[in-house]
Amino acid sequence: MKKFFKILSLSVGVCLLLFIGFFFLVKELDAKDIKGFTKTNYDESKPVLLPSSFINGERFYIKLSTTKGDTILGYCDTGGGISMMIPYAIDKLNLQPNVNRAIFMGVMPVKYMLFSDVVSDNKIPPPIQLRSRIIRRLFKRVSEPWLLIPPIDEDLKMMSQSMPLDIFFGQNFFMEKSWTIDYIHRQVWINTPINASEQDKPNVQKVGFKKNADKVSVYGHPSMTIEVDGEKIDVLFDTGATIVLSEKGKKDFNTTEKSIGGSFIATSIFDKWRKDHPDWKYYQKADYNADIIEVPKVKIGGNEVGPVLFAKRPDENWSKGMIQTMDKVVKGAIGGSGLKYLKVTIDYNSELIKFEK
Repeated sequence: MKKFFKILSLSVGVCLLLFIGFFFLVKELDAKDIKGFTKTNYDESKPVLLPSSFINGERFYIKLSTTKGDTILGYCDTGGGISMMIPYAIDKLNLQPNVNRAIFMGVMPVKYMLFSDVVSDNKIPPPIQLRSRIIRRLFKRVSEPWLLIPPIDEDLKMMSQSMPLDIFFGQNFFMEKSWTIDYIHRQVWINTPINASEQDKPNVQKVGFKKNADKVSVYGHPSMTIEVDGEKIDVLFDTGATIVLSEKGKKDFNTTEKSIGGSFIATSIFDKWRKDHPDWKYYQKADYNADIIEVPKVKIGGNEVGPVLFAKRPDENWSKGMIQTMDKVVKGAIGGSGLKYLKVTIDYNSELIKFEK
């Protein structure tokens, strides 16, 4: 028996050493591959109007033709995480044979699909590979554009139940490109750069990105500034900001919609607005279990728009959460409830954003 336990302990030790060695080897390979990343091979020579669909003028999808001839919807969220293929859509479209498996960070098993195995339209740009998100099949990096397949959890269930969803396009779909989101005319254009000479115009401002020591963006969450009641507030540019309405919220807004386009603000500012402006409309527990306030006027890129709905979020969401992927601590996010009044152009290369009314 002692001999058995000795052999078992030795075997466990060897396996542990092999695992640790594999982990550090993958980390070393990741570090080398990060330096070799290049831009996606996508034609940026002229503006292209993409097929799209807007939800009440506040949030939008890109319409995609699949390799099997179906049309699916890609929800566009500049404030979102990694781009994903929703598991429910895989079953619906019979794409199970295209599901692959890989390893992230040398330990975490993940599922993914190649973008080219899903989307056939070459007008639609593929997501870039985030430098902080390298996946491998054993030691070989997956170099083609891919879509992560997330596990089904409560957040994904809620999101899928509140809106149609096949693909989720997060930050890495927008990076290294320039976009015009014309909320007024409900159009989405790509390849619409902003010249650096425009940065001094009153309706143009710099956007910030989290960068590495080489001054290269490692995440694609843009920080910008809005103005409320004379106070400038740093926020996330968040096209996908969504308020999931409670039953009370549906009654408050006289709608049967499960969700609406929104914006978010830190609790500290929300409470200050409530104290300073008791006349501003206030909807308690209208956003699932959170409160909503209606701000009559918000200045965005020199344009005064409103009213704009903001849902309350804990300060820690920004100071401890979003700071991991942003260049500064912001106090909220500006989404469709404010952007719907504007034509917005954002250039991830020149790091500029322009707002036209």
